Amino acid sequence: MLSLPVLALIALLGFSPMHQAWLINAWSLQYAHRAFEPLAVQSAALPDPPAGHARAKFWLASAALQSGDPVLAETLVASQAAQGDPLAMRLLSDALAAQGDFAGALAIWQKAGDAASVLRVASQAGQAGHLEDALMAYQAAWELDKESGTLPLANFQINSQQDYGAAENVLRQSLAALPNSRYWPQWSNRLGDVLRAQKRWDEAIAVYESTLVHSPDDWAAHIGLGWAKYERGDGLPAAMSEFQKAINAPKSQGNGQLAIAQVLTREKRFEEADAWFAQALTLNPDARWWYVVRGNAARQAGNLTLALAVYQEALARFPDFAPAYYEIAYAYQLNDQPAQAMTAIEQALAFMNLPNIGYYIRAGNIYEAAGKKEQALQFYRQALLIDPQNAAALKGLERLDK
Repeated sequence: MLSLPVLALIALLGFSPMHQAWLINAWSLQYAHRAFEPLAVQSAALPDPPAGHARAKFWLASAALQSGDPVLAETLVASQAAQGDPLAMRLLSDALAAQGDFAGALAIWQKAGDAASVLRVASQAGQAGHLEDALMAYQAAWELDKESGTLPLANFQINSQQDYGAAENVLRQSLAALPNSRYWPQWSNRLGDVLRAQKRWDEAIAVYESTLVHSPDDWAAHIGLGWAKYERGDGLPAAMSEFQKAINAPKSQGNGQLAIAQVLTREKRFEEADAWFAQALTLNPDARWWYVVRGNAARQAGNLTLALAVYQEALARFPDFAPAYYEIAYAYQLNDQPAQAMTAIEQALAFMNLPNIGYYIRAGNIYEAAGKKEQALQFYRQALLIDPQNAAALKGLERLDK
């Protein structure tokens, strides 16, 4: 039989803050233990958290998001998010985005004036292929904070929409509004790139020169200026002069050498170009796209042995880099290695971030050339799901349906 002092202690604990704290800590430990257990060995469902556990709903909502249940996550944190709790707002935003409600996720951060989170919503929408929602979010971020929002919006307009006029407008507004911004040189160079893309050479040259007045050691401005002069027709020496200035600028990290390699490739001086590619990669071996550019130049020169070696080096360094698989697949096809080509294009499809119509068409071509008619048809049909009017996919179906 328990003594009176022990009974008194139990009674005290049952109604004391100490007992409540013990319950909260016990539940937290149980939750933490389950968080590190594989799903296959998890035991019975976790009990409801004790009253007064301030963070329990947030932990459960985060777990629900990770397990693919955004509706539950939304339910758990909606009330705290409405009260302005920052963590609850973030979890609710992620839950809404996971359900495809990017407008709802955006509204949360617009109300809070949080440009960084608006940019995160924009990126989520873009990765999900919701381009209209992404554009709306990038525009909202730019309106909230031009410092952080200008380049993401302009880059989205250029890369995803090919809307150079809209990007030019955004860049010019930010350049005029924030002349002392630390991002001003980057905005100016991007404006030069936009003008180059529209073949407005004289205007592009003027913009790059204005960047160099502002920042004389800006290697990117020298490279842009060199390309604008070359494309305007000023000749190879004019371009090489600017690219050499980029090499001499601090922090260029091989970008000047890369530009020389690329312009020599355009001139079809492939051996000279490859030596410059090698220099560039020695200075910046982690620039994964440079391997693809070098391999493509070697392939263009007809040097499949070098091209394959360069792509293979890229994949040894970056084993999940889809573009390298995409390019090596074509090189294998040209080199009469159909099995390797099929394996490589399958890897490219497995690692691509978003559905890419070019990958499906290349897969169709490779399987068609290998005599794998049914597989080729499947890839052409997948391409048509992205673009029902794609000429290459339609012609592939026409050939194989005969």
